[in-house]
Amino acid sequence: NMRCFETMGAGALLISDSGNYPAPMRDGETMVVYEQPQDALDRIEQQLDSGTWDEIGRAGNRAIREEYSKKRQFERFLELV
Repeated sequence: NMRCFETMGAGALLISDSGNYPAPMRDGETMVVYEQPQDALDRIEQQLDSGTWDEIGRAGNRAIREEYSKKRQFERFLELV
């Protein structure tokens, strides 16, 4: 889902339902996941209360920029050809 990449690329905190995500998207490190829809508000409140939302958002931004940079994409391309 492009929303995930866009959110993290903008440095905002990504809060999303649990599922299969690419390696840079790690719960509690670069994003926050919830199991049930009714848990989403609790996870948001936890992040606001603890103040970790900004730290996780910045970590997510770094992870996306490192993993999906033009340089990294070109390196992957060269591995394929």
